[in-house]
Amino acid sequence: MKLKNTIITYSLFTIGIYLFAKMYELFGHGVTSLWMSNAYLYLLGLGVFAFVLIKMSIPEIVQQRGFRPFYQIYNSGIAILINGMLLRGILEIAGGSSAYVSWFLFVGWGLIGIGVVLFLKMLVSNVMLTKHSPL
Repeated sequence: MKLKNTIITYSLFTIGIYLFAKMYELFGHGVTSLWMSNAYLYLLGLGVFAFVLIKMSIPEIVQQRGFRPFYQIYNSGIAILINGMLLRGILEIAGGSSAYVSWFLFVGWGLIGIGVVLFLKMLVSNVMLTKHSPL
């Protein structure tokens, strides 16, 4: 698994979501939604910047045990969060609402939180293994 591919993918999705939001606003007859307008910022921060920091500070983390569960849960959380934000933005612009949209946001943030906890647990356990391993 290469973090470079992840960073490129998140960068392309960030650009795509930004362009989608701008195009949707053009056809929204002057109605805008902060949920849709700011969705790309979450991709930029939680996706691009987070993985750039990981790649710069701990590039060997990809080979560590426990990275794959973190990676899958964290990315799933981001995907669910962004879909919820876009859905809420589309409904706002259309003048509708749904009680279920908040579940997307709740589950997305929950999975992101679980991913962060798994990442921190992986870091702590790897530091403990390297600290107690004989030279």
